[in-house]
Amino acid sequence: MKPATSIVKVCRVLGAFEERPALGVMEVAQRAGLLPSDAHRILSSLRAFGYIERDPETRKYQLGLELLRQGHRVLQRLEIRDLARPWLRRLAESAEATANLAIVDPREQEVVFIEQIDSLAEVQIKLRVGARASSHATAVGKVLCAYMPWEEARAWLKSTGMPKKTARTITELGLIEREFDRIRTRGYAVDREEAMEGACCLGAPVRNHAGAVTAAISVSMMTQHFERWPEPKLAALVQSAAAKISAAMGFQAREARQARAG
Repeated sequence: MKPATSIVKVCRVLGAFEERPALGVMEVAQRAGLLPSDAHRILSSLRAFGYIERDPETRKYQLGLELLRQGHRVLQRLEIRDLARPWLRRLAESAEATANLAIVDPREQEVVFIEQIDSLAEVQIKLRVGARASSHATAVGKVLCAYMPWEEARAWLKSTGMPKKTARTITELGLIEREFDRIRTRGYAVDREEAMEGACCLGAPVRNHAGAVTAAISVSMMTQHFERWPEPKLAALVQSAAAKISAAMGFQAREARQARAG
């Protein structure tokens, strides 16, 4: 099917900004191969819907925020499980443990495991995909809450409660707030038999294209296996996998420092 001529012209106008962030009408017309009158008409229409903006001082045009919003919707549709699976598999093999991926279900106020890759080594911590994770006791849960604004995280924890899973579970808001501070400082969370006796896990944040933490990954293993790992070495493995998944989500490495500072 031959594309509509008007749509082709609109696409050519948008494509004119590929190499230059700001252009005048004549520059757009030249790059898009259009008459100046056609370029001006299309720019004005796109501007009305927020896809194009114009600098009031230079009177030059640039791509608008509506394109960013639409692009974000596309990124949200990307299947994070597919993006994460190769790195989870490598992580499971390297750590000789179960690798997990979890996200927040804001409607139900729950942390949900959406992928799990087992290792062939030793005894595995089996968790059902779709299972809920404790926000205050698991590594993925603590990661996802730690990167929320504290007021939001506190309201979440108050509504869900902080039940005592084991003798090591943190059940006080003041203590969990300090735990979240440590997580943000070092970039990972540890669950030392806080959710299940005899099992430990270590988790790290996954960021989207804008630098927001939208998921968490972890490795789960029996305590005996966990204690054989130097914590910095295991943390580096998990954080490296999380960074690879974040990059696949569009997160730019050069923005990492600003994102952590924020």
